[in-house]
Amino acid sequence: MKKRWTLVVSLMLAAAMALTMVGCSAPEAEKEAATTSAQGQGGEGMATEPTQIVFWDMAWGAAESYPAIAETTLNRYTEEVDPNVTFSYTNLPWSGWFEAFSTAVAANAAPDFATGGGYMPFQFAVSGEVADLSWIVNEWKKEGTDTDFPEGALEYWTYKGKQVGIPWNFDPRMTVIRKDWLDEMGLSMPGSWKEMIEVGKAFRSRGSDIYGVAFGVVNGGIVGNYGTMNGGAWYDADGNANVDTEANLSLMQFIRDMKDAGILPEGIEGYQSEDARKLFLAEKVGIINGGCEELRGAMSQGLDVAVIPPMETYDGGIKKYQNCTNGFMMFEQGQHKDITLRVLKWYSENTGECFAKGDMNPLPARTSFYEKCTNPNQQMIIKDVIPNVVPMVYPLEACPPSASSVEGQMFDQVFTQAALTMDENGWKDTLAKLQSDLEELVAERDQIGRAHV
Repeated sequence: MKKRWTLVVSLMLAAAMALTMVGCSAPEAEKEAATTSAQGQGGEGMATEPTQIVFWDMAWGAAESYPAIAETTLNRYTEEVDPNVTFSYTNLPWSGWFEAFSTAVAANAAPDFATGGGYMPFQFAVSGEVADLSWIVNEWKKEGTDTDFPEGALEYWTYKGKQVGIPWNFDPRMTVIRKDWLDEMGLSMPGSWKEMIEVGKAFRSRGSDIYGVAFGVVNGGIVGNYGTMNGGAWYDADGNANVDTEANLSLMQFIRDMKDAGILPEGIEGYQSEDARKLFLAEKVGIINGGCEELRGAMSQGLDVAVIPPMETYDGGIKKYQNCTNGFMMFEQGQHKDITLRVLKWYSENTGECFAKGDMNPLPARTSFYEKCTNPNQQMIIKDVIPNVVPMVYPLEACPPSASSVEGQMFDQVFTQAALTMDENGWKDTLAKLQSDLEELVAERDQIGRAHV
C-alpha cells in the first residue's frame, strides 16, 4: 500500500494574493451506528461503485507513528463498512498549511474532507466552501452519543445555522512550571500574575543564564491565553470587536512588568514558540506559556514539571485557560458528499488508537477516548487542564470567521511586541488600531446571523 505522507503543493500566485488569513476496535455500538442508513444530502451514503475519498490530515503526532495509524484506521472503513470506498491519505506539515488549503480551494482541488486548526473551517465558511455537517450531529443526537463531547464543543463549530466543522482534538493553552525548582527553593505555586513574576525573579537568581519566564511572541499566542484568563482579548459576548479595553491595557502592563523585572530572555520580542521551547528543555527557564507540546516534551525528557492553575489577573479575571479546539471539515467541491459524510462520522467515532499510539500532542475531543490516553502528560492535561478551559474566542461560544483573520494578521504578535517595546501611549495607540482593524473584519466577514447569538 502506497503511503503519501507529505504533500507537495505548487502555490498559485492568485491564491497567494487572495490569502489574507492566516488544535482498538470500536465499541459494538459504534460499529452498529456506522452501518445504519446514512441519509446524507440526497443519498444513502453507500458507494454503488468504486469510490476514492481524499483525506488531508495535519501532522498531529510523530511522523514515524501517527500517519500509519490514521491511514490504518481509514482502511478499516473499507474492510468493515463499505468495500467500494478507498482512500487517498495525505499527511500535511504545519508549515504553509493555510496556503496549501487556500491554493487547493482556489484551484477547485480541495480534498473531500480534512483536519485543520481551530479557525480554518471559518476561513472558508464566508465563501461557502465548507459543507454543512449537521447530518452528523443530528445522527449523534438521535443515538444519544452527542454527549461524548464536552458541553459547547459541537456548538463551537456553528456559523449562520450551519455546522461547518466537528471536534477532533483539544490543544489547550497552559503555563508549565519546573515543580522541582519550586520545591528546591521552598516556593509555593503561583496563584496570580503578581506571584508568577515573583517566582520568576526567584528562578532568575539560579544563574546568570537562567530566566524566569519564556513564551513565543511571533507565533506564541500569549495574548489569546492570558487575555482569556483576563476575560477575553478580542470579542464581547455579542461578537463585536472588544480590543481597546482596560483589561487588555492591564495585560500589556503584565507583559511589560515581566520584562522590567528582568525575568524574560534577551531578544524575546523576536521569539518563536520553538525558541521558548528549546530554552525550557535546555533547563534555562523555569516557566513557559504554551500548549500540550510543551508539557509532553518536558515530561518525555524527564523534567519534573506541573501546570500552574489559571491565575488571578491584575483585574481578577475568570481563572480559565484558552482551549484551542481543532476539528474536521468537509469541502463543497467534493464529488461524493453523501459518502464522505458517512465516512467522517465513522472516522470521528473510531480514532481512539490515534491518541493512544500516535504520539499526539493534543487530547481527544471525545471523552470516551480518555481511557486510551495513558501517558502521564495526557493524564495531567485531562485532570488539571481540560476542566479549566473556555473556547479560544471567549466570551463567544461559537467561532466567528473574523477569528481566522485575527490569527492570520498576527494580532497577538502586534499586541505583545507593543507591550514589550512601547510606553503606555504606544499601547493605547496599538489597542485603538487593533480595535479598528477588528471592527472592519467583523463587518466584512462575520456580518449578522451568528448561530450562537
